[in-house]
Amino acid sequence: MGNPSDAKPRTAPYGTWESPITADILTSAGITFLEISATRDGVIYVSEGRPAEEGRCCIVEWREGQPRDVLPAGYSARTSVQGYGGAAFTTATEGNLVFADLKTKGVFTLNPATGSIVAATEADQNIYFADFDVHPTKTEWILAIREDHRSNEVINELVAINSATKAVQVIASGADFYTHPRFNPAGDRVSWIQWKHPDMPWTGSEVYVASWTDGKVENPVRLAGQAGEESISQPRWGPDGTLYFLSDRSGYWQFFQWSPDSASAEPRPIILKGLEEGEFSSPEWLLGSSTYVIPKPDTIVAAWTRTAADRLVVINPSTSTYEFLPSSPDTALTGVVGNCVAATSSTSFAVIASTPTAPSAVYHIDLNNPSSRTMLKSSTTLTIPTEYYSLAEHVSFPRTTDGYVDTLSHAFFLPPTNPEYTAPSGTLPPLIVTIHGGPTAHSDPGLFLQWQYWTTRGYAVALLNYAGSSGYGRKYRELLNGVWGHLDVLDAGDCARYLSSSGRVNASSVGITGGSSGGYATLEAICVTPSLWAGAISISGISDVEALVAETHKFESHYAFRLLFGDNIPESEEVRRAFYRSRSPRYHAETITAMTLILQGTDDEIVPLNQAQAMADTIQGNGGKAKLVVYDGEGHGFPRKSENALDAIRTEEQWWRESLVEQQSKVADIPVRKISLGFLGVAALVWELSRYW
Repeated sequence: MGNPSDAKPRTAPYGTWESPITADILTSAGITFLEISATRDGVIYVSEGRPAEEGRCCIVEWREGQPRDVLPAGYSARTSVQGYGGAAFTTATEGNLVFADLKTKGVFTLNPATGSIVAATEADQNIYFADFDVHPTKTEWILAIREDHRSNEVINELVAINSATKAVQVIASGADFYTHPRFNPAGDRVSWIQWKHPDMPWTGSEVYVASWTDGKVENPVRLAGQAGEESISQPRWGPDGTLYFLSDRSGYWQFFQWSPDSASAEPRPIILKGLEEGEFSSPEWLLGSSTYVIPKPDTIVAAWTRTAADRLVVINPSTSTYEFLPSSPDTALTGVVGNCVAATSSTSFAVIASTPTAPSAVYHIDLNNPSSRTMLKSSTTLTIPTEYYSLAEHVSFPRTTDGYVDTLSHAFFLPPTNPEYTAPSGTLPPLIVTIHGGPTAHSDPGLFLQWQYWTTRGYAVALLNYAGSSGYGRKYRELLNGVWGHLDVLDAGDCARYLSSSGRVNASSVGITGGSSGGYATLEAICVTPSLWAGAISISGISDVEALVAETHKFESHYAFRLLFGDNIPESEEVRRAFYRSRSPRYHAETITAMTLILQGTDDEIVPLNQAQAMADTIQGNGGKAKLVVYDGEGHGFPRKSENALDAIRTEEQWWRESLVEQQSKVADIPVRKISLGFLGVAALVWELSRYW
């Protein structure tokens, strides 16, 4: 590829530009970094999801800057606990790895030096394990979460595995869920998190500590957390035996510390002035989240999130002081979500993150020289000049619906960017509004090639962080309670209206897409505000809320109740069913005018295939244009296998081209006039837009 500045840009309509990011490159040149772990002598282990290997998750060792696959080809380090998995492997003090294999559901120890693998449990397809921690000295003992599917009632327990005998002992039970079982450095205490229905871990959970003696815990004590009121996240022992964890009792996940030798039995907060209205954790959809590490007693390295963007900060917990790691706006590490930070020594750490100008990568950072970080590996082999990348701009926009006026929603806006092209004078780009899943999650400003695939072709993209998203504090997360499928949908519409009324996009060429809960919002949006949307793509989207409640897995089996009803669940089954239908897209699909594409996997346990089929059938039966594409062997979310991912991208591209470019080119552009968007101009905004929608 030549220098894009060498030639005069060609003039071509938005949405028709040729891009250096092809579908083949996007699906074959990339991997996904899932988890990271490390030893204190600097050896780093990263789990890579590889579409070209049927989605296998391989563990890669990085020693002295050199990578080496250490997991034999017949194994895949991935779990299914809680439906979404996570925490599939960890390191032990003697250098071995402990991992769960997706196919056999067994737990194994791996010697990276020799490649030898030894079973730590008797494999059973109906028993899942995850979230491991190995005793610091008696390494035959492994803490884990066990999920038992041998009966109709799924049972989650905290267990201790004796890898020498393959015996499994239950050490905590009775709660609905457990996470983060961890030994302290001396090996005589254990900590963990637990919670019960109807809570999710981010709505109400508790942290416990107990003494440990050879497979048994005694005298468990709850340190913090409260059902429905306070969420605890990521308890972790420091090198000196201090327990750290994050609590959102202030409205944001902030640090607390507790010492078993302290005169006070109560954990105490670490007050970091200036960082109070941001948070150091995110909703734990996956097990084993690690967004901070404690390389030495007086040092915490953490990702701090504000307005859904991250910054890395070094904290001294003794003095409650901190410093941000040096970076520029274009090089700040963000997207630090999940199990993505690991200490490699007392003065260094590794992190999986992206920047606004670089996709997800594994970095190694020396705290003695933090401005000079080393990239070990990028998630893609694609290299193109940064001039092609669209930089995400955080935008906040007013809600315009009665009951929500004078409140704000948020998004990241990515304008079309390709130095080889310019659009015809007087035209505006089509817009793709993308809605993240969860719904309790968020989109961040890190470079994601999937979105750059569209911006380099001449589409604008809006990454919507609607009401209920994380990254803005607990109050914003709770806004969606009782109004799921309503306020998120209104936010999507207001986002499209805001961007079009401010002259950034073509109001007649707006599409909407999302996966899982985002797919649900997509389908609901094209029913509720049909005239806004020219096209839609739903990936594993919910179409029937009642079916979801009846069929979904244990982890989310109570989640929808709070989202739909808040704290007032109707006692009458008839009333509940009527409400489910009112919030289910398949039952009011007769209003849909948008061209609708539905992508679905046959093995989706979260949203079964029958929901996608029912939605497609309903739209087609009402005379609308809908297409269902089913991928054999794929689970929940975007296809993992390279051939399926390639087909999905090509299908999406054809769909957006037809619905947002070709169809709309037949219609005269709607004139767009810039108007004030201050709170006092909301009424004018509604009047202005009512002429076009």
